[in-house]
Parts: sequence; structure tokens; C-alpha cells
Amino acid sequence: MKIISSFKQGFTLTRRTKRMIFFAWFVNVMLAMVIALPTMKQLDGYLRGTVMDEKILERTDAAWVGAFRADMEKSEYIRGLDWTIYEYAPFLNHLEMQMNGTFVRTLGTFLYDLIFRWELTLGPTSLLFFLSLLYVCVNAFLAGGFIGIYAKDYPSTFTEFLMDGARYFGKFFRLALVALIVYYLFYVFLVDGINSFIQSTTQTEASEALPYRYYMIRNVVVLFFLSLLAMMFDYARVRMVVDDRTSSLGAFAAGTRFAFSNFRNTYGLYLLLTLVGFLLIVLYAVTESLIPQSSYWPLFLLFVVQQAYVLLRLWLKAAYYAGQTRLYQGIVTHQHAASVSPPPPSV
Repeated sequence: MKIISSFKQGFTLTRRTKRMIFFAWFVNVMLAMVIALPTMKQLDGYLRGTVMDEKILERTDAAWVGAFRADMEKSEYIRGLDWTIYEYAPFLNHLEMQMNGTFVRTLGTFLYDLIFRWELTLGPTSLLFFLSLLYVCVNAFLAGGFIGIYAKDYPSTFTEFLMDGARYFGKFFRLALVALIVYYLFYVFLVDGINSFIQSTTQTEASEALPYRYYMIRNVVVLFFLSLLAMMFDYARVRMVVDDRTSSLGAFAAGTRFAFSNFRNTYGLYLLLTLVGFLLIVLYAVTESLIPQSSYWPLFLLFVVQQAYVLLRLWLKAAYYAGQTRLYQGIVTHQHAASVSPPPPSV
């Protein structure tokens, strides 16, 4: 079965690229430090010499975090701090932002003002935008490196990984801009339409039960389409590398065509890898709940566990690239062999 075969090949290939995955983890840590270090410095100055330092170590207080953000309102770093980053609240609190595409809309509006109105809208989201742009650039470089080495039939060196990352950076960055436009249109036309329908249908309801059920159905629909878009752009990247394509729009069209013409295999592999991702989340949540967070060494252990989780997520992302690349190569090779094979002899 192509799904299982590609899944196994993907993880086999990732074992050969451990240095590259650790390099990707190191780069992500450096990006996180851009926000973490200034935030920690401001937090240390705010807490030092107060009676709250020991209390905050034992338990995060939502009221205190709100007061901290209000006092540091001029800092873009602190404005991005949400007390729900602790424990499991992000899976609930930030889900609505993802379902409505808040982040994508913000970036789209920023770029629209910059390109069409010649306005540089500096505000609370400006730092977030530039950090996101840096992340997109880094992700384009790493994706090019990983797909480049997984597309080859021989083990590659770390130098080849860096060279492939640089070689495909421009192509993948242009494809990222196409992805931003597609996601923006998706949220504006489809998601906004669903939200308007739910609001108009349930605005006279006395109970919140019916709107809640409708929004849960909306979340399932949105997540399904987001998974389709993510898969389509993954195969667009694969086709850019394997087929040596230069047009980002052409690669997106070709990736979409391949994904849907082989939907059972492509989406089956995507779901299987996504299931592994959910298992990683559950494993991390259980492990995190077992570690006390009231003293230095348990907190240090929790930090190690968190970094191990990030590393495993990057390993899984590499497995996405590897498995999807091998699936594409396998299907294309099989189709080519079938097209050139001689017809059976006539009797």
C-alpha cells in the first residue's frame, strides 16, 4: 500500500538527516529568543524586589498578568503575552483566532497597505509581522533544504542541505506569498460566509446551545479545508523541486492537480502523519501535567521536555516532506512505467 510504504520511507529518511533536524531546531530556538529574551528581561525588572516573585513561581495569576500587560502597554513584546500560554488553554482560547484567520487577515491587511497604498502601518502588529516574515523566510529555506535532499536517491551531506535551501529559497518564498493570498481569500469568502450564516440563523435563539453546535461544525469544516490547503502547498513545494518548476502559480496548480487526482493516497498519508502529531500533543500534555512547577529543577526539567517536544514536531515536519516526496516520486514513476510499457501481444 502506497500510504504505509511512503510513511515508512519518510521516517527512514529522517533518520539519515538527524543533523539537519537538529539544525532546524537550533534555528527555531534562535528565533524564539528574539521574543523570549526581551520579555524575560522586562519581566525580571517588573518582579524583582516585589512580593509576587515567589507566588508567580508557584502559580500564574491571571489578574497579575493583566496588570503586568497594562503597565507595559508600550512594549510590543508584552502585548503579545497571553496568560493562556500556560497549561492547555491555548488549544481553546486561540482556536477561535485560527478559525477566523485573525493572523492571516492581519498580514494581508499590512501587505495591502504597504503595496497598494504605500503606507507602512506601524502598530501593535508591526513587530509580529516582521517576526512572521522572518519565520516565513527561515521556513522557506529549511523546506527547500529538506525536500531537496529527500528528492535524491543518495544520502546527502549537511553542505548539500544548505545549498539546496539557498537554491530553492526564492521559489519557496514566492510560493509562500501565493499561500498567503489563497488563505486570505479562503477566510474572507468562505469562513466569513459561514459566520454570517450562523449569526443570521441563530440570532433569535434564547439558548447558546444551537450556536455552539453550529460553530463546532464550522470548526470541523474549516480544519478540513485548512488541511487540504496545507497538503496542496506541500505537493506544490515537492513539484517545484522534483520537476524543477520556476512558476509558483504553476507549481501550486500542479500540486493541487496531483493531490486530488491521487486523493486517497495523498490525503491518507497526510492524515496518518497528522495522527502522529496529535499523539505527540497528548504525550506532551500528559508528561507536562506530571511535572511539578514550584521550584527550579522541575521547571528546568519541564523546559527540557518542551524542547524535546519542539524537536519531535520538527522531526515530524521533516517526515511530512520526506513521505510526500517519496509518494510523489513513486506514483509518477509508476505512471511513467505504465505509459511506456508495450501493449500485450495479440492472440
